[in-house]
Amino acid sequence: MDFLKQELAPIAADAWSEINQQAKKSLAGHLTARRFVDLDGPKGLKFAGIPVGRTESVAAGDGIECGVHRIQPLVEVRVPFALDLRELENISRGAQDPDLAPLEDAAARIAAFEEKALYSGFEEACIRGLSQSSAFDPLPYPAGAEELLETVFQGIGKMRLASVEGPYSLVLNPRRYGELVRVVRGYPLRKQLLNLLGGEIYVAPAIEPAFLVSERGGDFVLTLGQDLSVGFDHVAGDQVQMFFTESFTFQVLQPAAVVVLR
Repeated sequence: MDFLKQELAPIAADAWSEINQQAKKSLAGHLTARRFVDLDGPKGLKFAGIPVGRTESVAAGDGIECGVHRIQPLVEVRVPFALDLRELENISRGAQDPDLAPLEDAAARIAAFEEKALYSGFEEACIRGLSQSSAFDPLPYPAGAEELLETVFQGIGKMRLASVEGPYSLVLNPRRYGELVRVVRGYPLRKQLLNLLGGEIYVAPAIEPAFLVSERGGDFVLTLGQDLSVGFDHVAGDQVQMFFTESFTFQVLQPAAVVVLR
């Protein structure tokens, strides 16, 4: 039996299809780091850690030398939520607008956890995020539109001097992205940035600093054990108790491929 236990839930196949489709749609709007990092997996729930190719010396006595292999563990995440059983039955009756708001909220929460771990780190799971891993001192995020172009140009220059080629992309929170509607020297700021970057501009709700990243590949790796999925827990009255889950870890292999703008 699969640990997601979907086959044990009192949910019809068409309702499960709607749940999984809505989960995919809800997650897609929140997961930005997956658009520019390399994905390795999913390798399955049993996959628990990545060998990092290093050992840590430990005392063994009697002149014996010992080195314990270091492993980067995966973190397993679960976010519970509940759906109304009668509402799920309505899907089988042909309802086109089922109330799946609890699922959408849970999707946003687990996506925010992954985003924060990748951008800001999660020390308890041995994850160093982009903000802790950059090889460069953070650049100040400018107040003016013209200064933003200069700052991005400066950040790209730092990466190129470190032999990190593009295309480059910029990751902003919604507030800062909204400022890109300005016109600078008669041309939209957003288009000028895209021309300079050669990549994309991503909107990430869960971040505060901005990030300039290379999208050449091979620099950032998100390793998935269990990819984001919906599971069944139990039934309580007219509520179906469910959960989102995933297991993952993250590595920055080339610190010179990211510049933080604070």
